[in-house]
Amino acid sequence: MSTGKTGDSSSRNREKLSEKLVQAAETRPRPRQIFDTEVLGLSICIYLSGSRSFMFDSRVAGRQRRFTIGRWPEWSVAAARDRAKALPATWTAGRIP
Repeated sequence: MSTGKTGDSSSRNREKLSEKLVQAAETRPRPRQIFDTEVLGLSICIYLSGSRSFMFDSRVAGRQRRFTIGRWPEWSVAAARDRAKALPATWTAGRIP
């Protein structure tokens, strides 16, 4: 059993992202991220305004970086996953945005 706020929130903010989940995600008093269970580092950020953007968190050259992939619905969940999978290969080739 989880005790404390950290354990509770970490289990709730990781789900398999789907179009239905992204569309149904409700806004909260502050922006929040829901991380994907399929691609490590991929998340959807739900802002107070109701807009949603796909983000990718990763370590690059020893530093934590967060990259914005694009806004939903312009980017689908499948397209964001494909982009998130391709980003690390770009960095190993020496092109760090």
